[in-house]
Amino acid sequence: MTQTRPFTDRSYSAFLREEQLMGGRCDDCGSLFVPPRALCPDCHGDDMSWEQASGRGRLVAMTRMAMVSPGLADEGFGGDRPYCSGVVELEEGPRVVARLAGRENDEPGEMEVGQEMLVGFEHHDRQTPRLVFRPA
Repeated sequence: MTQTRPFTDRSYSAFLREEQLMGGRCDDCGSLFVPPRALCPDCHGDDMSWEQASGRGRLVAMTRMAMVSPGLADEGFGGDRPYCSGVVELEEGPRVVARLAGRENDEPGEMEVGQEMLVGFEHHDRQTPRLVFRPA
């Protein structure tokens, strides 16, 4: 599904608030990027269109993190409460780095590389939600 909103960071944030995972499709070469980019890294074209991603993918890498950004520290993550971060390859092809939900403060145990994942949106008193992935 394509959208007609301006191709800006504000539009991407608005899509996240609506719980839509949107990417940028290069109109010149067809490459898709999530998160979107104003210029295509493949062909350097600047004609980009919005495209909604399914939110389904597979886990290709993961790690356990104890050093956190201020936003995650405000949510209680840190040295005493680590979290898992991963790279998910979407069905459409792009790879997305996001927090893996459901196994906080523990080893990733139940999650395995190759596992099917689904996107989620965590709001936590913030204006723009954070992307997370959970096992499908």
